[in-house]
Amino acid sequence: MLRHYHYLNDHKRMAKNEKKHFVLIKTVVILGLILFGLIIFAISKESYKKKQAQIEIDKLQQEAEKITRENTQLTDKISYLDSKDYQEKEARDKLNMQNPKENMVIVEPGLAPTIETQNANNENGKKLVVKTTNVQKWWDYFFKY
Repeated sequence: MLRHYHYLNDHKRMAKNEKKHFVLIKTVVILGLILFGLIIFAISKESYKKKQAQIEIDKLQQEAEKITRENTQLTDKISYLDSKDYQEKEARDKLNMQNPKENMVIVEPGLAPTIETQNANNENGKKLVVKTTNVQKWWDYFFKY
C-alpha cells in the first residue's frame, strides 16, 4: 500500500508538472503569436509608407519633367524673341519700317498686278510686294478658280 501511495503521489506530481509545462507552452505560443502579429503589422506599416513615398517621388519627377519642358519652351521663345529675324519682322509689321536694301510697293486693294507689270518691275531690279488681306486670300481660294 505504501508503494501504491508513492505511485499515486508521483503520478499527481507528474500531472501537476505536465500541467505546468502545458501552461508554459501555451503561454509561449500565445506570446509568439502576438510577437509575430506585431512584426507583421510593423512590416506592413513600413511597406505602406514606402509605397506612399514612391508615389510622391513619381509625382515630383513628373512635375520636374513638366517644369523642364516648360523651361525649354520658354528658353526657345526667348531665343526667338532675341533673334534678328524676329526683330526685323516686328519692325516691319508694327513700325512699318523696311530694310535699306528693300523697296516697298503698295498695291491698293482690287488692283491685281498684271504679268507685264511684274516683268517690268523685275527688269528694273525691284521686287514687287503684293499685300492682300486675309479675307481676300480666302475669297480667292474659294471663288476665284
